[in-house]
Parts: sequence; structure tokens; C-alpha cells
Amino acid sequence: PAAAARPAAPAPAAAESAVPARRKLSYKDQRELEQLPARIDQLENAVAELAASMNEAAFFQQVPAAIVAANQRLAALQAELEQAYARWAELEG
Repeated sequence: PAAAARPAAPAPAAAESAVPARRKLSYKDQRELEQLPARIDQLENAVAELAASMNEAAFFQQVPAAIVAANQRLAALQAELEQAYARWAELEG
């Protein structure tokens, strides 16, 4: 009866298994992970600069081909930024 009054302590193995184990990164992946924040910052700045220039009235006074090229460049930068964020999440596990 005395043992039934005592609450059971949580098993340490159960608490440890709740946190997923991080896999060991290769040297190449570790270097990539270290460089991703700077690359993401660079891409975010490029997107912001291009978007700012596209928001100016003079932007639309260019030839249509330049406007299309700028839109394509912006889409490519945004896609690259999304890929960089996805890769960062993948490497951090």
C-alpha cells in the first residue's frame, strides 16, 4: 500500500526520446550551414533593393523588356531565398 501512494517518477529515457537526435553533419554540410545566414542576408538585401527600385515611378518608364527582366530577376532571387531557407532548416534538423 505504501508504494501505491508514491507517484511514479517519469522515465529518463522517455524524456530524452521526446527530443529528436540531431544527426552529425559532414564537414561540407557544416561549412554550408555556417555560410547560409550570410547568404540569406545577401539575398534578402538584393530582393529589397530590387523591389525598392521597382516601386519607383521611373521604373515603369523603361522599355518593356527591362521591366520583364527585372520581374524575372526578382522571382529568381525570391526562389533562391526560399531554397536557402529550406536548406537551412534541413541542415539544422
